[in-house]
Amino acid sequence: MPGRSVCCAAWLMVAACSTMPRGADALQRCIWVDRWDYHSAADIDAIMANCQRQGFSAVMFQVRGNGTVAFRSSLEVWSERYGFKDPGFDPLARAVAAAHQHGLQLHAWVNLLPGWVGNQPPADARQLWRSRRDWFLQTRDNQFQQQRPGKYLALNPCLPEVRRYLAQLCGEIASRYPVDGVHLDYVRFPDEPDDDPEQLGTDPGTLSLFTGATGRAVSERQALHAWQVRCVTALVQQVREAIAVPDRHVALTAAVFADPQQALAKVRQDWGDWCRRGLLDAVLPMDYTADDAQFSARARAAVLHAGGAAVVVGVGAYRHSSSDQTIRQLDAAHAAGARGVAVFNYRALFGAALPGAPPPEELRRRVGSWLTTAGSR
Repeated sequence: MPGRSVCCAAWLMVAACSTMPRGADALQRCIWVDRWDYHSAADIDAIMANCQRQGFSAVMFQVRGNGTVAFRSSLEVWSERYGFKDPGFDPLARAVAAAHQHGLQLHAWVNLLPGWVGNQPPADARQLWRSRRDWFLQTRDNQFQQQRPGKYLALNPCLPEVRRYLAQLCGEIASRYPVDGVHLDYVRFPDEPDDDPEQLGTDPGTLSLFTGATGRAVSERQALHAWQVRCVTALVQQVREAIAVPDRHVALTAAVFADPQQALAKVRQDWGDWCRRGLLDAVLPMDYTADDAQFSARARAAVLHAGGAAVVVGVGAYRHSSSDQTIRQLDAAHAAGARGVAVFNYRALFGAALPGAPPPEELRRRVGSWLTTAGSR
């Protein structure tokens, strides 16, 4: 298609000539690999080989999901997927080595504020839900989030000790592993339908911190909301500082709500401010939708809101009924002025076929061709 070729050529020229933040140049062709995509070292080796053959340049590899990790940490317990025990190999170390062997960047993907998941307590007493219950978000009546299967229970970003702990955890990754970056997810208040977002973080202890920091009354809802926003931003800043290591740059990126106004109003996520402060090397708006018009509008708005910071638009291939739609949205991200794209997720391309979704083999073929045409330099 001549029109598409011209569009892709123009995008490549812009990408080549733009001043990219360090670490962001390899983020033009990203893919998310979550913690259910791998279990063994052989799984990880195969994932990185597949990503390289597909034409991706960077992998967001999940190593923390809900207060447990898939690397050797001195701070947090092993993932429940490994029975809270060392599996005999280090998944993050293996992922970094395999990614670099295949010419890929490896960004350690961390679900930052989820501290546990579901309605059953962890079997290991060291896990945060059992050992640090006071770190979790509570309501004015000291009630925690409602528990149900599959639901994340969030830590309270307004507590200095929580921010300090999470920053140290990210710093541990950056200092112990030769990762190319740390990728943050769930850097926000929860948005679960069975929780009242205005009640979370209103327990007496948190409100005391609010009044002490601002001098405002607890009844001033807008002031409280603004302070909570600043607490989330402070967490990002502390992570940024913690991952600074000598002699190399560790990129910091974040997956965020695609609509910046909704992000700020609903989940206290002021990612435009993060960009303006230079806290991120790239922001990844999760523009997951089956509505092409909505996708394009949000991608354009995100690029404008980022104010010149690198925007890598997240494309939710798992939401699409056809590979044509995935390609249309990849094209639309380029047309919106994005510095790159990130495909969610690995399973959509390499997993089992799902009802109503395009066959993974077809999606791999179409996306691979697109990446080779539009994403290679």
